[in-house]
Amino acid sequence: PVIVGGATTSELHVALKLAPEYDGIVLWSKDAAKNAVIATKLMNKNERMVLAQELSEKYEVLRDEHYKKQDKRFSSIQEARINKTNIFTLND
Repeated sequence: PVIVGGATTSELHVALKLAPEYDGIVLWSKDAAKNAVIATKLMNKNERMVLAQELSEKYEVLRDEHYKKQDKRFSSIQEARINKTNIFTLND
C-alpha cells in the first residue's frame, strides 16, 4: 500500500493520477497523525479488503465528477472551429 498526503497533493490528485497507475492500494491521508490508524486497517486482512473496495469506489466517483466538470468547461473541436474568433480581420 501507498499512503500519500500533505500540502503537495489532494485526494482528487490521488484518484486521477496515482491510483490508476498502481495495482495496490493508494490512499490519501489529510493528516500524518492518521497513518497509524490507516496502517492498523491495512494490517487486518478483512479491513484491508473493505478499505480497498471503498477507496476504489470513492476514487471512481471523484474521477467521474472531475471529468464531467471538464466536459462542461470545454467545447468539442467542431464547436471551437465554428465559434472561432478571426483575429486577422482588417479594419476598413
